[in-house]
Amino acid sequence: MKEVRPCAVCGKMTVNLLFKDKNLDIPMCSKRCEYAYLNNLPDVKEQTSIVGYLDKKIIQTKMHNKIGWATSGIGLVLIIISFVIADAMLFIAGNFTVVFGTLSTRHLENKIDKLTKMKKRIVI
Repeated sequence: MKEVRPCAVCGKMTVNLLFKDKNLDIPMCSKRCEYAYLNNLPDVKEQTSIVGYLDKKIIQTKMHNKIGWATSGIGLVLIIISFVIADAMLFIAGNFTVVFGTLSTRHLENKIDKLTKMKKRIVI
């Protein structure tokens, strides 16, 4: 059972945590309170812990982005092989792989941009 605690900004009782991370252990009830908390960080220690958390998430997301590019590359190889051996199923599988890889990289690049902007907003 999750522990119910007061929100760090407004005091409303909640089970939600900032960024849904148990290591930070900062209760937040809504996105509005999260935004207010990040704009007015009370302590340098909390600021460094949140920036460290964001750094870890950025590194993890960049690694997933590289995996997405590798997936797209594998799909492209499958498409080329399908032309050589004239196999329609391999061509379709390659297309799905390329589409999945490129869509995931676009999503992850947007996520990296959001995390970087949030980190810059906190540090400045």
